[in-house]
Amino acid sequence: MQAAGQVAAKPYKFLVKALGRSAKVAVAKYAWSGRERLGLLRVKDDVLVLHAMRWPDEIRDPAELLPPPVQVSDEEIEGALALMDTMTVDRLEGPEFHDRYTEAIAEIIEAKREEKPLPEAPEWSSRPRSST
Repeated sequence: MQAAGQVAAKPYKFLVKALGRSAKVAVAKYAWSGRERLGLLRVKDDVLVLHAMRWPDEIRDPAELLPPPVQVSDEEIEGALALMDTMTVDRLEGPEFHDRYTEAIAEIIEAKREEKPLPEAPEWSSRPRSST
């Protein structure tokens, strides 16, 4: 989100500093596409970031998605937690967190606009992502 002009600059900075110092997030209500929406505001690099949320009527009942019941042991859960610890990263940076899809669509549009051949599709790797 961006502050709109000098009048909004101080309240914006105030909110960024207060949220950042508190290590909390804020729930916001805003209008978009003719509808009232919910959002989660958080601070990233001294900027407010808005994450769209859903109203309860926009969410399917999770009961219809549940698999059949199974038993899991404490050892299996501990193993899963240990695996999660090895895969945890502090920042979502690097090539694996790069939006290649949007770039590819832009390349296709540009090629079509200039009546050039479409770009080659990249080889997809079945390798697991690294946890660096």
